[in-house]
Amino acid sequence: MKIGQQSVVTIEKIVYGGEGIGKLEEGLVIFVPFSAPKEKLRVVIREIKKNYVKGTIKEILEKGKGRVLPPCPSYGSCGGCAYQHLDYETELEIKQAQLEEIFSCFKKNHSFLIQNIVHGTFPYGYRNRISLHVRNGKVGFYEKASNRIVPIKSCLIASEKINVLLKKWLNQKRKCVGPKTMHVSLREPDIPSYGFYQVNRYLLEKMRELVDETIGREISQIIEGYSGAGFFTEYLKLRMEKIYAIEENHLSVKYAKALGLKNVFFIEGKVEDKLADCLSQIETAKAAYLFDPPKEGISKEVISLVNSHPLPKLIYVSCNPLTLKRDIQRLEKNYLLRTIKPVDLFPKTPEIECIALLTTKNGSQR
Repeated sequence: MKIGQQSVVTIEKIVYGGEGIGKLEEGLVIFVPFSAPKEKLRVVIREIKKNYVKGTIKEILEKGKGRVLPPCPSYGSCGGCAYQHLDYETELEIKQAQLEEIFSCFKKNHSFLIQNIVHGTFPYGYRNRISLHVRNGKVGFYEKASNRIVPIKSCLIASEKINVLLKKWLNQKRKCVGPKTMHVSLREPDIPSYGFYQVNRYLLEKMRELVDETIGREISQIIEGYSGAGFFTEYLKLRMEKIYAIEENHLSVKYAKALGLKNVFFIEGKVEDKLADCLSQIETAKAAYLFDPPKEGISKEVISLVNSHPLPKLIYVSCNPLTLKRDIQRLEKNYLLRTIKPVDLFPKTPEIECIALLTTKNGSQR
C-alpha cells in the first residue's frame, strides 16, 4: 500500500464526522469523504496510518443511496459542509444511525430511548450567523483540516440576510490585503453580537420547547451552566421560581441582564467556580441542572461537583455526541441516561445537536 495507489472499495456506512468507511481487499479500513452508503468507488490512497488509510474518490462505479449533485460550487474544498452530495432524507437516516451507534455502549446499564431526529423542512438558508476568515484579499471559510482560505461568493446554508452582509464584505475585500488573518462574524440584526446563541433560525423556538419539555413540570428551579446570552433562560423564566444562570463571557452576561428577567440571577464566572454557591440557594427536590457547554463538553471539575451534589434531573444540551457520551460515562456514579432528543440544527454539516435527560438512579424516568 502506498500513497497514490488506486483501489476499489464499497462503502459500508457513513460514520460521525461525515466520512464513509469500508474495507480494502488488503483488509485495511479506509475512510472516504463525500461518499454515500453502499457506494462502490475507485479511490486514490492519500494518507496511510497504522490501522487505517484515507482516500479520495477517483470514480463512482455504482452510486450509493441518496446521492445528488451538490448545489454549492465550493463544496468539497470548503470545510463547512459534509452532506451536500446526499438528499436530506438520507442525511437524516445517517445521523440517526450514528447516534444509535455512539450511545450503544449504554444499553447494558441504562434504559433509554433515542427519539427520532427533529428537523426543519429545508436544509439550506438556516444559519443566522457565520464566521469568515480574511487574508490577502481572500474572504471565505477554511478548507477542512487546513488554514487555507477557500474564497466564497455566497453561503447556501446561511440566511438571505447573512448573504447580503457577505456581499458587502466581498466588495470590501481589496482593503484586506495583508498576510495576517482577520476573523469576521456576520450576524442577523436581531442576534446578539457577542457570546453564544443558537444558529438555526428555523428551529430556535423548537429547541426551547424541547428543553422545557425535557425538564418537566415537577421542576421549578434551575441551575443553568454555560448559559450564554440567555437563549434558554429567557424562555424558561416564564414558569420557573428561580434560575441561576452561570456564564463566563462578560458581554453575554451583560446582554442577558439587559433582558430584565424576573426570578433570574445571572452570575458571571466559570461554572466550576460558581456552581457550589448556586447549589446552596436552591431546594434540591425541586431543582435540575441544565448544561449547554461548548463542543469540548463539561470540565472534570464541574462533573465532580455534580456527582457530589446530584439534583433529581440533569438536562445536557450538546453539539458534540462524542463529548456528550464521555460526560455521561463520567456521571454514571449517580445518574442514568433516560432519553436523547436529537435535533438537526446543522443540516448538510456533520454536526448533530442532542438534548439528553439524565435522572438520579432513584429518580423519576420522566
